[in-house]
Amino acid sequence: MQMSASSFQAVEPFFCVGLNRWRPAFNLLATFFCLSALSFSSAAPALSQAGVECEIATNRKDQLLVVQAIAKSPSAVSGTYRLILVKHGASGTSQSIQQGNFDLQPGSDGLLATTVVDAPANTELTARLLVETDRGVSQCGLPQ
Repeated sequence: MQMSASSFQAVEPFFCVGLNRWRPAFNLLATFFCLSALSFSSAAPALSQAGVECEIATNRKDQLLVVQAIAKSPSAVSGTYRLILVKHGASGTSQSIQQGNFDLQPGSDGLLATTVVDAPANTELTARLLVETDRGVSQCGLPQ
């Protein structure tokens, strides 16, 4: 008997039977776990070897959440930033990434990015801000 690749059917081991129907839930749970671990690893505003303090500020207006990415430095510095937002809600999961360049004057605060997110009470939002300069990388996140 000769079999072609298109006629081959793999036999699923008995301990895996029915697992495919749980795969989307498992993938969502694994994604949530990884993002949670990432956000809790450095949740507070941080001053790192980059010499730049980063902060994620939020302000709620009804169902909208205004998210601001802020950088502070005691000395003049320039670099790049990346703000990553992940929203989990009743309608599903969405992700937003904003990135760009910045220049800070000594002792100044720089507003790097502002975004507005539709976030009803049952919505979970995680955010991560990475600030990179020639001195290193600072990172901070939400929830705090």
